Amino acid sequence: MLKSIFIKNFAIIDELELDFFDGMSVLTGETGAGKSIIIDALNLALGNRADRSVARDSNENVEVIATLDTGNSNEASNWLVEHDLGDGDECVLRRVINKDGKSKAYINATPSSVTALRSIGDLLVDVYGQHEHQSLMRIDMQRQLLDDFADNQEDIEKLASVFRLWQSFKNQLEIAENNQQDTRAKLDLLRYQSKELEELDLQESEYEEINDKFTRLNNSKELNETSMRISQQLAGDDEGSIYDILSSSINDLEKYSEIDDSLKEALESLSSIHIQTKELSNSLRNYSEKISSDPQELQTLEDRITAIEEIARKHKVKPQQLLTMRRSIKEELNSLEGGHEDPEKIKLSMEEAEQAYRTIAKKISASRKKAANELNESITESMQSLGMQGGRFYINVEAKKSTELSLNGLDEIQFLVHTNPGQSLRLLNKVASGGELSRLSLAIQMATSNNLKIPTLIFDEVDTGVGGATAEMVGKHLRKLGNSAQVFCVTHLPQVAAQSHHHYKVDKFEKDESIVTNISHLAEDDRIKELARMLGGVELTKNTQEHAKEMLRQSRL
Repeated sequence: MLKSIFIKNFAIIDELELDFFDGMSVLTGETGAGKSIIIDALNLALGNRADRSVARDSNENVEVIATLDTGNSNEASNWLVEHDLGDGDECVLRRVINKDGKSKAYINATPSSVTALRSIGDLLVDVYGQHEHQSLMRIDMQRQLLDDFADNQEDIEKLASVFRLWQSFKNQLEIAENNQQDTRAKLDLLRYQSKELEELDLQESEYEEINDKFTRLNNSKELNETSMRISQQLAGDDEGSIYDILSSSINDLEKYSEIDDSLKEALESLSSIHIQTKELSNSLRNYSEKISSDPQELQTLEDRITAIEEIARKHKVKPQQLLTMRRSIKEELNSLEGGHEDPEKIKLSMEEAEQAYRTIAKKISASRKKAANELNESITESMQSLGMQGGRFYINVEAKKSTELSLNGLDEIQFLVHTNPGQSLRLLNKVASGGELSRLSLAIQMATSNNLKIPTLIFDEVDTGVGGATAEMVGKHLRKLGNSAQVFCVTHLPQVAAQSHHHYKVDKFEKDESIVTNISHLAEDDRIKELARMLGGVELTKNTQEHAKEMLRQSRL
């Protein structure tokens, strides 16, 4: 519901902030006072086209902020969550028109597009009597309203699920039929490549390891001779090895370190090197003895390296990339083989899905027709008490001319009406009179009040062309509707205003040599005075005030 609105520099409003409540609220005031300006400002916050000409002061920005409670609208709450714009029960819509005429939009303080503003606005507020936000004029909303009234939601979800399945089979069939030959050729190539790589059976790090081994074997003679020569030089049997020289040096240091202690540290280091020299000589000797020069093993390694490199060249990759390529080809092959079904099998699945779809769609059609008959009677009855005696409302549910499956069933749904005897039924969105259109919307909302999706309804000019008992019935309908939704009504009729739960008065006055508008929430005494003014004009008499009191009393019975 609409909790509050802040308006700045809009038309004849200087700056205004208002709080609103649930139930039915009316806005009244003298002709030209600006009763509809509140609606126009709200429409701007709801995403209507921005026009700099609405600025009261051309040197200041226009700003409208509407704060709404989304607690009673799951669709609005889900929309905000899906668009990362909030997960609470409050939605703040802000619209600013800069001095240069550029418009900015915000949802919960986040800069947003006007399209997004309009999308969330359509879920929270409906305005009747204007050309914007009239959801009942939209074919999709008419269908949804009928389905909600018929309690078709569960079957609609099933239908949509089966439709998507059918559509998926349809797409698969098209792909299978159009690309069958290309797919077979690609499968043959992938199978050949996969088999070739499977037979190669390259292991992780194998190419690097066998290259290292091949290099060692290919240089085994040099490695053997060099390691043995160095081993002999370090600690061989011949005199003059490094080990022997170190031994002699250690003997000398041992003798003289007894004379000078400072040589002991050098002696320890030299002794350590002496030991390491022996160990290193032994290690090199062992390495030399293990070096193999088997020609057969060398040939085997060379053949393996050649096979790997040939396949790598064929695929234009490095040998190290063959393992990744093998996995990639396998995955693509599995994917194609899994999706490469016989078109005839897909057709069979598609036919089964279509049969299931038509069974559900037939059930929904029957439910829609039954609900349409109930709504036709209920709405037509309400029209008689809303100044459209002899009028008739009719929901036409018939099979679509096209037999192609669709997301919402096989029915074409039209809301038709005539508002006076002798007229032919016409599409609801072709009804010319703004007042009639608003009252028709009121009648429809009353008939479907238990299924209302939009929490705030605004009726502008709903009482145009009516008076007396009809006006009172309009007011009663609005008050009753206020039990299911938040209802606003701009009115000039006391019979309507007296029925409201809350009453706002619009006044205009002169400020700084210009006309501005102010709106106030009326307490009981002021409300009686305003009703008396509406009944009798500027001069308030005791009789008109008593009449006003009686109207308020009767509305609360």
